[in-house]
Amino acid sequence: MNKIDIKTRRTLLWAIFLSVGFPLGIAMTVIGFTKGQSFRAMGIVGIILIVMGFYGAPMVWIHFGQLKYFSRLNAQIVGDGIKSVKMLAEVHNRNPEVVANDVKTMVQKGYLDGYLVLDNERIIDKTTMRDKDYEMMEAERAGTLNLVHCPFCNAKFELINDVGVCPYCNSKITKEMLDKSVKAYNKSDK
Repeated sequence: MNKIDIKTRRTLLWAIFLSVGFPLGIAMTVIGFTKGQSFRAMGIVGIILIVMGFYGAPMVWIHFGQLKYFSRLNAQIVGDGIKSVKMLAEVHNRNPEVVANDVKTMVQKGYLDGYLVLDNERIIDKTTMRDKDYEMMEAERAGTLNLVHCPFCNAKFELINDVGVCPYCNSKITKEMLDKSVKAYNKSDK
């Protein structure tokens, strides 16, 4: 059982306790203060249960709902292998940006260990991350990731550290090749 499921169960138990404690506290307060001196402690405990149930139960139920949503996201990401933020957003009928932020929150709180969100679109497992994904992440951080068009088939793809392979025609493209083709195009244009 993972961390999110344990926390969800604990929160559910607290929510049930506070929800049951509220009406029980009302009964304890009535009995405690009407039966005489020997029942006063019961009345005080009843007041405490009323206050905790009245103010605490709604907050704990709301927190339980959020944790249950996180638990479903966790099951879909880890168990079902859904790695697309857009697909998760469609399943939960939410905005993709909201779902991406929710997944980031799960990662920060430790509910989703070993994962990260790239470009608010993809969820990547760090343990099985391909070298290309890691290179893309590092290139994005360093600012050396460039989106270019293949000079042979005009497909759009990423140049990572000034080198790339077109996913459609499998041509190896370097930044120098692109610079030369742009210079040749500019000369022939004059």
